[in-house]
Amino acid sequence: MKNALTVFAVSFLIILSAAAQEERLLANSSSKEIKEVKLREMELPEFLGGQEAMTAFIHQEITYPEMAFRQGVEGVVLINFRISKEGKILKPYVAQSVHPELDKEALRLIQEMPNWSPALQNGQPREVAYQLPIRFELRN
Repeated sequence: MKNALTVFAVSFLIILSAAAQEERLLANSSSKEIKEVKLREMELPEFLGGQEAMTAFIHQEITYPEMAFRQGVEGVVLINFRISKEGKILKPYVAQSVHPELDKEALRLIQEMPNWSPALQNGQPREVAYQLPIRFELRN
């Protein structure tokens, strides 16, 4: 419910590394040469349009639950989910609860998100786990 009072809900991404993560291993061969071996090269999944687009989506779609609003309940609901190789959101669940009504709204919001750009490992799409905090905050 959007009331005359300003209801502000913002999400923040869990701090993740920038565009890619890379691990390297230096290996010694029998000929005393040092070789650099890439263990993995990973590009993280991304909401289409980036973080600004995701924030805009959340602002547009979120509704502060009436009961939580009346009770003055605020907080951050953590939602865990998987992002498939196709960029679909799979198996969302509440990892950190604040209030049943806020949890329900945060889950609804995640389930209604459009597909993401999937994670890529060595250029190939890969299913990964993701956590997204949804902040519910009342402002006077």
